[in-house]
Formats: sequence, C-alpha cells, structure tokens
Amino acid sequence: MPWRPPGSGSISAQCASALGAALLGALLAAAPARAAMLTRGPYLQLLTPHSVTVVWNTDVASACSLTIRPLDGPAATIAGDTGTVCAIAVDGLVPGGRYAYVPNADGVPLGTESVFHADDPSAPLTMLVFGDSGVPGPGQTAVRDRLLATPADVIVHTGDMIYPGGEAADFDPAFFAPYADLIRQLVLWPCLGNHDFAAAAGQPWRDAFYTPANNPDGSENYYSFDVGNAHVVVINSNQSTAPGSTQYMFLEHDLAASSAAWKFVVFHHPIYSSGTVHGSSLTIRTNLVPLFDAYAVDMVFMGHEHNYERTLPLRADQVVAPGAGTVYVTTGGGGKNLYPFGPLSFFTAHAESVHHFVRIVVDGDSLTEEMIDVDGTVRDSTTLVKSPGSTPSTTTTSSTTTTTSTSATSGGSTTTSTTRAADACGRRACDDGNRCTLDTCAPGGGCRHEPVDLAALRASIDSEFTVDACVGQPAPVLVTALLRQARGQVEQAAHATNLVRARRLLARALQSLRRSGRRASVAARRGRMSASCAAALGAGIRTAEDRGTCLAPLP
Repeated sequence: MPWRPPGSGSISAQCASALGAALLGALLAAAPARAAMLTRGPYLQLLTPHSVTVVWNTDVASACSLTIRPLDGPAATIAGDTGTVCAIAVDGLVPGGRYAYVPNADGVPLGTESVFHADDPSAPLTMLVFGDSGVPGPGQTAVRDRLLATPADVIVHTGDMIYPGGEAADFDPAFFAPYADLIRQLVLWPCLGNHDFAAAAGQPWRDAFYTPANNPDGSENYYSFDVGNAHVVVINSNQSTAPGSTQYMFLEHDLAASSAAWKFVVFHHPIYSSGTVHGSSLTIRTNLVPLFDAYAVDMVFMGHEHNYERTLPLRADQVVAPGAGTVYVTTGGGGKNLYPFGPLSFFTAHAESVHHFVRIVVDGDSLTEEMIDVDGTVRDSTTLVKSPGSTPSTTTTSSTTTTTSTSATSGGSTTTSTTRAADACGRRACDDGNRCTLDTCAPGGGCRHEPVDLAALRASIDSEFTVDACVGQPAPVLVTALLRQARGQVEQAAHATNLVRARRLLARALQSLRRSGRRASVAARRGRMSASCAAALGAGIRTAEDRGTCLAPLP
C-alpha cells in the first residue's frame, strides 16, 4: 500500500485510540452501577413501644432507605444516608403493633419483607436468654433452631457472642449469618463477654451493635432498657464493678430510679457457680450483691460457664425464704463445648450441663423461668409470684427437699442434672473450719464435707485468669505463664502412672504458684500492674496454694 500523509483519507492510530477511549467512556457512563447486595442483616435494635432501629450492611455503597408498614395499613419509606452500613430509626410505632419492613439500596428492595412487633408494657412478656454461643457448629445450630421455634418478644445474650477473640472478621460466620432469621424479627440485647472484649476492648462489638449508652460516660458497653413491665440492666463484667466505679454508680442509680414491677441484671461472669472451669467470680459477687439486695433485683442472668445453674433465693450470700432474695441464673449453654460441675454448692437449686436457653414469661405479678434444651424439653422451671406491695414468693418443680439425677446424651456430651428446693443449709452453717475440705449442702439436708481434689485445684488456678480487679490490665506475661505452668503440672499429676511422679508434679505446681505470686507483687511495686490486681491475684493464688498443700501428701 502506498504511503499517504496524515489527513489524506485514513484515520490515524492516535485518533482511533482517542475515539475508542471516548466511546468506551460513554458506554461505561451509560451502564448502570452494579446493584448493592446484602452482606449482613437486616436486624432489629433499640426496640421500644414507639420506636425501633433497623440495621443492615451492603457490599457497595448505596442510598439507604427503609419501607415499613403496619400489617393492616399503607407503607411509608424513610430515607437514610449513603454508605455500606445502614441504620434507620423508626418512630411513631403503636405499642404491640405488628409491622412489615424491607430495606432498600438505591430504591431497590433488598429481599422480602420481615415482620416484627413493637414492645407492649401492658401485655405479657416472653424473653429468651442464652449465652456462650459464638462458634459455628452443631451445638449452636441446635440451640438456634429451638430459639426460632419458640414464640417470644425479645432476646437477651449473656456474652461470648464471638469466638475466639471478638475480631470483626468473625462476626458474620459466628453470629449474623446463623441468627439471621431470628434477629430480623426479634430484637437482641447484647452483653460483652470476655471473648467479645478481647479485640480492642470490644470495639468490633460496639461497631456491630447499637445500645442506648444511657449512662453518665456515654459508654455503649453497659446500659439499661425497659421491656414489658420489666427493667433490665446490662453490665460489662470485663471492667471494674468496684464500689465508686462508673459502672457501680450507674447500676445503683439506675436500679434506684426504676419503678418497674420486675428487675433483672445481666452480665457475663457468674458470681454463683458450681462449675469447675471458671467457678464464681467472688470479686464481682462482693461488689454487686449488696446492690441487688438493696434494690430487690428479682433475677440475675450470667454466662461464662458453659452450662446451666439456677440458685435458690439468696440474700447477703445466704439462702433465704422464697421471695426474700435474688435468684441467679447461669446460662452459658448456647452452643460452645459444655463444662462440668463440681460438688453441689450450698446455693444450687438446679445444675445441668446441656445445650439450652432460658425462657422468662412475665405476666403481671407472676414470673416463670424455664430452661429448655435443644429438643424443646423443659428441664428446669421455677415461678415467682408477687403480691401487690410485697416481695415475690417462689415455687419450683421440686416441692420438697429432694435431689434427682439424670443422664442423657446431647450432641455426644453426657449431661447430668441436680435439682434441690430451698432448705435451711448455708455455706457458713456448713463450714467446718478445715481448709482442706469443700463444704456444701448435702442433697437430703445437712452438710457434706469432701476432701479437696485435683479438679478443685485446677478450678482455683483457672479462676485467676478472670479476676475482676485485673480486667483490662492483664497480668505480666511471666505471671500468666507461671499460672498456666502450674495448671499443666496439676493436669499431669492427675494422669500420673505412679504416686511418686504425682507428688513430684504437685510440688512443682506449688512452686510455680508461689513464684507467680511473688512476680505479681514485684510487678505491682514497679507499676506494671495495679495494686488491686496484684492483691486479687495474690489472694487467689494463696487459695490455690492452700488446696495444693492439702493434696500434696496424696494418699
């Protein structure tokens, strides 16, 4: 082909390239943007008789809006912000009214309608409570399915929603995906567990959930709300509850100000537990029980121990007559591996290691608490009845002082249960002054004194990792390492093949405990940990050391 100069009848390569780019740009500009897709939710938060907040996430930024209607009325659309995280508050609800809603992205519905109902203070209340659920698996699925099959008004979680460490990447597989069908129709009020608090002091948890933050420092970590004719206070037991602390002052003022017929408190670490893995948080018990007694709290819900335990009515750390004290419920069987129990405690009414949740039904002056397993069986039940102007009386499934034991298999785990009605036995009444015995109420009445065993020693050592005074300011690495070393040596002693080796391992465990106590004291003097943390660790270590000394001879 003969050469032609530019402009003599052919389009130059540069012009062709420029024209192609222009055409491509025009096509891209004319092409519609990819539609946003749901990645989380929708889920309900902050429900009241007159309002609710609906939250959802999308994969790309879009204009958020919510279409909502009464089941028997016309729809309205509420516009929100543009982004990938949408939260739209709805006001003007009718108490007890039923509503259908659907979230929109750029005006396009994201799925089908979901239905919920507003709170109604004049109607009976059904509240579902569970905890320690945040790991995908058969246990979580079985409890979730039973929750879905149980009509309710509200859900409360006692913490450890996200294993292993509360990281943002784990929230969808551990919580939002498995519970999607539940939380689109029922509001869930969350509580911080130690695993949830592990990542950035709970920041991913605060990013995911909306709480009232109705406390003096505006913290989302603890709060209170009304539901039905009940008042609920949620406390963060990963932070200080000491008298004078912000949480303590909030709890005291909040309980004093509430005129609700029923008062509940929720936090993660149990303060009355017969479990052998964590047991009772004695520091929190010392701090908060006087408030529960002073302001007539009806029930306290906790988790952390992966089992179920309900106490007899308690006041001032003693069993009291029905209606004269607070009932404490540990509900940590939401799906994680189950934990065993040690000897029955003086305060225990029913204890069982089984996957479960708790159902609370409040109807006027009557409250019924039930523990329900994954098959829908009610395995424990108690009822409180209030007369106008008086404290509640109590009835249980056991009308006499009896103990029953059952054995069943649930998800491959053996479960045991013990139920006891109130009696006159108390811990102090059973204390024989011997530090080498565990003093508890005998099932048929009276006292039981059992020698300290290896399980008790392991529990003593384990408890030092969750000392309330040390939360938020972990012990130095060496202190923690020595405690872990001591526990490992106790484990080895339990499986020793001969007496000589068992004694040697126990001696090493005691040495590790003493070293950890000394290191904690040094760290406190050098300002590497608080004096209160060091003192709490020291007291716990001395308890473990005492138990270890009792075991050292080994018969």
